[in-house]
Amino acid sequence: MNAKPDLEQLDLSVQQLSTVVAELENQCPVTPQITADTTARGCPVTQCSEVNPATRQCAVNSPAPSPFVPDYDIPLLAPGGGDTNPKILGKLGPLAGLIGTWVSQRFSGFNVMPIPQVTAPNGFILKNHSYYEVMTFSAIQGKVANRGGEFEQDAYTIFYEQRVFFADGPQANELVHAENGSWLHQVTAPQGQNALNTAPYIPTPPAPNPIPFQNPTTAIVKQVSVPHGNSILALGSADKIYKAPTIPVASCLPIDVPCGFNVNYGVNSPNNPNINPNIVLDVALQELADKGVNVINTTILSVDSSNSGAIANTPFMKNHSDVLEFSTTYWLELLSNGQQQLQYTQNISLDLPIGGKKYKFPHITANTLIKVK
Repeated sequence: MNAKPDLEQLDLSVQQLSTVVAELENQCPVTPQITADTTARGCPVTQCSEVNPATRQCAVNSPAPSPFVPDYDIPLLAPGGGDTNPKILGKLGPLAGLIGTWVSQRFSGFNVMPIPQVTAPNGFILKNHSYYEVMTFSAIQGKVANRGGEFEQDAYTIFYEQRVFFADGPQANELVHAENGSWLHQVTAPQGQNALNTAPYIPTPPAPNPIPFQNPTTAIVKQVSVPHGNSILALGSADKIYKAPTIPVASCLPIDVPCGFNVNYGVNSPNNPNINPNIVLDVALQELADKGVNVINTTILSVDSSNSGAIANTPFMKNHSDVLEFSTTYWLELLSNGQQQLQYTQNISLDLPIGGKKYKFPHITANTLIKVK
């Protein structure tokens, strides 16, 4: 091996590297003191000059962000969920009271869940169970505008997350259901409402005066995303009463089926939660009354997919447990002890294939939650 040419080649490489470093130093001043971490990484330049932003791209350790990158420090959700911002609260209307975190007692919720099972005597089983859950609601900052040409529809929005757990049994405390989505409060308004609402952007012909009111029967919207492969859009309205709600009796019995199908549900009585899960809501209200706690007022939110809504299901779900309809009612209650209580019932109609035919089965859940923050 001839060592002389190797040394000459090494010397040439060192000279070339020194030239590159010198050029970098001319573009970006080198920090006087190189940290141990910088040296270990072999970075010849630690930070570029702030005077000439164009040279920032040569900074190895801490490149400056591009001016075109969004400011990720701007939160999507309003601080505190929006409950400290009067402007957002006002626009959210009847949804404002939902903001916060809500939890239930361990056995306060009940779920009636029919499942297709070809080996079962009637072709289905019931996986009914008590459950507890956590729901969080947070308002987004600002509005969502739907432009109509002459005027617009603005949606003031709350995002939500729901986590449901088995209360007991072999799967106690395991997650049984999770979903997320949003609640919308829709109102009409002039189109633009800013510089774009001046000439030459003023609608032609001019916007109606007054602006048409939002139809109250579709002013409230719930958008649901369920990991089973379902997306749901349900519309409805809001109301307020100054007393406790009257909880309706629900029926989980399948519709237009052989009589033998009903055997799975037990005694046909409103006190049987397999028939009427809403009974757990009445029980919760009665327990409060027994403690001397009354409901001062109730905000009612009720939405239904059959009210100009829609449901989309994955192919597997359509073939084996197709979701036909969705409806839910929320009762947001202010209690005489100062607490806020949320009660709800939810009905999902399932189309289950049994023996070559499809039958409609109600899948109903009901629960009572208390706002904890």
